[in-house]
Amino acid sequence: MPKHTMSKKAQFTQKQKSRIPLFLGVAAAVVGLIVALVMQRQPGQANVEYFGEPVATPRSYIGRFISMTRVEPVIAEGQIKIPFDEVDRNNIVYFEAENDQGTLVPLMAYITPSGRLFAGSSMCEPCRGRTFSLAGETLVCDKCRTTYTIEDHRFISGAQICGSFAPVNMNAVIEEGMVVIDQQRVLNWRIRAL
Repeated sequence: MPKHTMSKKAQFTQKQKSRIPLFLGVAAAVVGLIVALVMQRQPGQANVEYFGEPVATPRSYIGRFISMTRVEPVIAEGQIKIPFDEVDRNNIVYFEAENDQGTLVPLMAYITPSGRLFAGSSMCEPCRGRTFSLAGETLVCDKCRTTYTIEDHRFISGAQICGSFAPVNMNAVIEEGMVVIDQQRVLNWRIRAL
Protein backbone atom coordinates (compact mmCIF):
# COMPACT_ATOMS: atom_id res chain seq x y z
CA MET A 1 0.00 0.00 0.00
CA PRO A 2 1.42 3.49 -0.86
CA LYS A 3 2.38 5.71 2.10
CA HIS A 4 -0.14 8.51 1.45
CA THR A 5 -3.18 6.24 1.06
CA MET A 6 -5.06 5.40 4.26
CA SER A 7 -6.83 2.17 4.86
CA LYS A 8 -10.58 2.24 5.15
CA LYS A 9 -10.34 1.51 8.90
CA ALA A 10 -7.80 4.34 9.42
CA GLN A 11 -10.08 6.81 7.68
CA PHE A 12 -12.71 6.31 10.37
CA THR A 13 -10.57 5.67 13.45
CA GLN A 14 -7.78 8.20 12.98
CA LYS A 15 -8.38 11.69 14.41
CA GLN A 16 -9.14 14.24 11.66
CA LYS A 17 -6.93 17.32 11.32
CA SER A 18 -8.68 20.40 12.64
CA ARG A 19 -9.89 22.87 10.04
CA ILE A 20 -10.12 25.69 12.56
CA PRO A 21 -6.75 27.21 11.55
CA LEU A 22 -7.92 27.26 7.92
CA PHE A 23 -11.19 28.99 8.83
CA LEU A 24 -9.37 31.48 11.07
CA GLY A 25 -6.93 32.26 8.26
CA VAL A 26 -9.73 32.88 5.77
CA ALA A 27 -11.65 35.00 8.29
CA ALA A 28 -8.53 37.08 9.04
CA ALA A 29 -7.96 37.63 5.32
CA VAL A 30 -11.57 38.76 4.80
CA VAL A 31 -11.42 41.14 7.79
CA GLY A 32 -8.09 42.49 6.53
CA LEU A 33 -9.57 43.11 3.10
CA ILE A 34 -12.57 44.93 4.56
CA VAL A 35 -10.35 47.11 6.77
CA ALA A 36 -8.13 47.92 3.78
CA LEU A 37 -11.15 48.94 1.68
CA VAL A 38 -12.55 51.12 4.46
CA MET A 39 -9.19 52.80 5.03
CA GLN A 40 -8.80 53.38 1.31
CA ARG A 41 -12.20 55.11 1.15
CA GLN A 42 -11.57 57.42 4.11
CA PRO A 43 -9.70 60.13 2.15
CA GLY A 44 -12.51 60.28 -0.43
CA GLN A 45 -15.06 60.78 2.30
CA ALA A 46 -13.19 63.85 3.47
CA ASN A 47 -14.09 65.36 0.08
CA VAL A 48 -17.84 65.04 0.66
CA GLU A 49 -19.17 68.52 0.09
CA TYR A 50 -21.40 69.92 2.74
CA PHE A 51 -22.82 73.35 2.17
CA GLY A 52 -21.04 75.31 4.89
CA GLU A 53 -21.96 75.88 8.49
CA PRO A 54 -25.59 75.89 9.69
CA VAL A 55 -27.30 79.25 9.10
CA ALA A 56 -30.89 78.35 10.02
CA THR A 57 -32.80 76.31 12.54
CA PRO A 58 -32.49 72.56 11.88
CA ARG A 59 -35.68 71.08 10.46
CA SER A 60 -37.18 67.81 9.30
CA TYR A 61 -38.81 67.17 5.96
CA ILE A 62 -39.80 63.59 6.82
CA GLY A 63 -43.38 62.96 5.73
CA ARG A 64 -43.44 66.18 3.70
CA PHE A 65 -43.22 66.99 -0.01
CA ILE A 66 -42.20 70.60 -0.63
CA SER A 67 -42.23 72.14 -4.11
CA MET A 68 -40.18 75.16 -5.11
CA THR A 69 -41.44 78.69 -4.58
CA ARG A 70 -40.41 81.14 -7.29
CA VAL A 71 -38.57 84.29 -6.18
CA GLU A 72 -37.13 87.17 -8.20
CA PRO A 73 -33.42 87.80 -7.74
CA VAL A 74 -31.76 91.19 -7.61
CA ILE A 75 -28.80 91.24 -10.00
CA ALA A 76 -26.40 94.14 -9.54
CA GLU A 77 -22.71 94.88 -9.09
CA GLY A 78 -21.60 91.35 -9.98
CA GLN A 79 -23.90 89.70 -7.45
CA ILE A 80 -27.14 87.74 -7.56
CA LYS A 81 -29.19 88.22 -4.41
CA ILE A 82 -32.36 86.76 -2.95
CA PRO A 83 -33.80 87.35 0.53
CA PHE A 84 -32.62 84.72 3.03
CA ASP A 85 -35.96 84.89 4.89
CA GLU A 86 -37.73 83.72 1.67
CA VAL A 87 -35.51 80.62 1.60
CA ASP A 88 -35.91 80.05 5.34
CA ARG A 89 -39.71 80.44 5.21
CA ASN A 90 -40.33 78.41 2.01
CA ASN A 91 -37.54 75.83 2.53
CA ILE A 92 -36.73 75.68 -1.22
CA VAL A 93 -36.90 78.47 -3.81
CA TYR A 94 -36.33 78.79 -7.57
CA PHE A 95 -34.93 81.74 -9.52
CA GLU A 96 -33.08 82.37 -12.80
CA ALA A 97 -30.19 84.46 -14.12
CA GLU A 98 -28.49 84.62 -17.53
CA ASN A 99 -25.05 83.21 -18.24
CA ASP A 100 -22.58 84.94 -20.57
CA GLN A 101 -24.14 83.18 -23.59
CA GLY A 102 -27.59 84.60 -22.88
CA THR A 103 -28.96 81.29 -21.59
CA LEU A 104 -31.21 81.41 -18.54
CA VAL A 105 -29.56 79.38 -15.79
CA PRO A 106 -32.06 77.78 -13.40
CA LEU A 107 -31.01 78.32 -9.79
CA MET A 108 -32.29 77.16 -6.42
CA ALA A 109 -31.63 77.71 -2.77
CA TYR A 110 -32.79 75.54 0.10
CA ILE A 111 -32.19 74.82 3.76
CA THR A 112 -30.89 71.35 4.60
CA PRO A 113 -32.27 69.44 7.60
CA SER A 114 -29.10 70.37 9.52
CA GLY A 115 -29.77 74.08 8.83
CA ARG A 116 -27.17 74.60 6.11
CA LEU A 117 -27.83 76.67 2.99
CA PHE A 118 -27.44 75.26 -0.51
CA ALA A 119 -27.55 77.75 -3.37
CA GLY A 120 -26.65 76.72 -6.89
CA SER A 121 -27.85 75.27 -10.14
CA SER A 122 -31.34 73.84 -10.40
CA MET A 123 -30.95 71.55 -13.36
CA CYS A 124 -30.88 67.80 -13.68
CA GLU A 125 -28.67 68.16 -16.71
CA PRO A 126 -29.19 64.90 -18.66
CA CYS A 127 -33.01 65.05 -18.53
CA ARG A 128 -33.08 68.88 -18.51
CA GLY A 129 -35.37 68.99 -15.48
CA ARG A 130 -35.32 72.52 -14.05
CA THR A 131 -37.22 72.07 -10.80
CA PHE A 132 -36.68 69.95 -7.70
CA SER A 133 -38.68 69.17 -4.59
CA LEU A 134 -37.76 68.24 -1.06
CA ALA A 135 -39.29 64.87 -0.16
CA GLY A 136 -38.46 63.42 3.22
CA GLU A 137 -34.67 63.47 3.44
CA THR A 138 -34.17 63.64 -0.34
CA LEU A 139 -33.89 66.18 -3.13
CA VAL A 140 -35.99 64.95 -6.08
CA CYS A 141 -35.87 66.00 -9.74
CA ASP A 142 -39.46 66.81 -10.68
CA LYS A 143 -38.95 65.56 -14.26
CA CYS A 144 -37.15 62.19 -13.98
CA ARG A 145 -37.64 61.53 -10.22
CA THR A 146 -33.91 60.99 -9.63
CA THR A 147 -33.18 61.45 -5.93
CA TYR A 148 -30.15 62.77 -4.06
CA THR A 149 -29.34 63.20 -0.38
CA ILE A 150 -30.30 66.68 0.76
CA GLU A 151 -27.12 67.32 2.73
CA ASP A 152 -24.49 66.52 0.09
CA HIS A 153 -26.21 65.57 -3.21
CA ARG A 154 -25.08 61.94 -3.23
CA PHE A 155 -27.08 59.91 -5.77
CA ILE A 156 -29.69 57.63 -4.17
CA SER A 157 -31.93 56.33 -6.94
CA GLY A 158 -33.40 57.03 -10.34
CA ALA A 159 -31.69 57.54 -13.67
CA GLN A 160 -28.01 56.62 -13.23
CA ILE A 161 -26.89 59.21 -15.79
CA CYS A 162 -28.82 61.96 -14.01
CA GLY A 163 -27.34 60.83 -10.71
CA SER A 164 -23.89 61.60 -12.12
CA PHE A 165 -24.78 65.27 -12.63
CA ALA A 166 -26.09 66.57 -9.31
CA PRO A 167 -26.93 70.27 -8.93
CA VAL A 168 -23.80 72.44 -8.61
CA ASN A 169 -23.12 74.36 -5.40
CA MET A 170 -22.26 78.01 -6.13
CA ASN A 171 -20.93 78.73 -2.62
CA ALA A 172 -23.34 81.49 -1.67
CA VAL A 173 -22.84 83.64 1.40
CA ILE A 174 -25.35 85.49 3.55
CA GLU A 175 -24.83 89.24 3.81
CA GLU A 176 -27.28 91.67 5.41
CA GLY A 177 -30.15 89.19 5.21
CA MET A 178 -29.53 88.32 1.56
CA VAL A 179 -28.26 85.11 -0.03
CA VAL A 180 -25.47 86.32 -2.31
CA ILE A 181 -24.05 84.36 -5.26
CA ASP A 182 -21.07 85.67 -7.20
CA GLN A 183 -22.51 86.45 -10.64
CA GLN A 184 -19.34 85.18 -12.32
CA ARG A 185 -20.21 81.62 -11.22
CA VAL A 186 -23.51 81.89 -13.10
CA LEU A 187 -21.96 83.62 -16.11
CA ASN A 188 -19.53 80.68 -16.45
CA TRP A 189 -22.12 77.97 -15.82
CA ARG A 190 -22.56 75.42 -18.63
CA ILE A 191 -24.54 72.20 -18.95
CA ARG A 192 -22.09 69.35 -18.29
CA ALA A 193 -24.11 66.56 -19.96
CA LEU A 194 -25.01 66.62 -23.63
